[in-house]
Amino acid sequence: MKSEMDLPKTFLVVIALSELGGEADLETIAIKAHELFPQVFSWKTRPDLPDKDVARAHLSEAKKEKFGRLVADGDQRKGRGVKRFALTAVGAAKAQELASVVAQYGVRGSNRTVQYERIIDPLLNSSGYLAYAAGGDMSEIGRDRYLEALKLFPDASQYMISARLARAESAASAMPESKERRAVIQFLREGRDEFGL
Repeated sequence: MKSEMDLPKTFLVVIALSELGGEADLETIAIKAHELFPQVFSWKTRPDLPDKDVARAHLSEAKKEKFGRLVADGDQRKGRGVKRFALTAVGAAKAQELASVVAQYGVRGSNRTVQYERIIDPLLNSSGYLAYAAGGDMSEIGRDRYLEALKLFPDASQYMISARLARAESAASAMPESKERRAVIQFLREGRDEFGL
């Protein structure tokens, strides 16, 4: 029996788009992604229905440089307002690579949300959080390293700090119950209290 491999949702929409011939509209992609990976591309309250918003968010991620600009989009039918997505040359090559991974290992969609990848993942790899996780005291970590863990500059406005903390707390609350989730929530709260944020 082959073991399954976790892939980011962004790669899963690339697989869905490839299965559709490399070009399709959002609704068609969302339906195909749901057919292929129902545990990832469905509503929480209605797992039988495809979640178009999740597909849209990860198609947007696939357009970014950090993923290699795997997808391009545009209104392909003038006057109809229908945005279509297409694999770029790099995206088509990546889709072939992913197809071999799927054939060899099988795929299970990662439950990491865009918020996790944008906020929690950088926080977990920050020097401030790593020092905290190793038993460091928040006062020794300092305000600057705490803010850096939130991807903020030391001179960020209180408004920016409050907004980023709220987003980070929301993303942490959405994590599955685990020791890591509890540690992230504690890190966020202790830093907020220690530095009066």
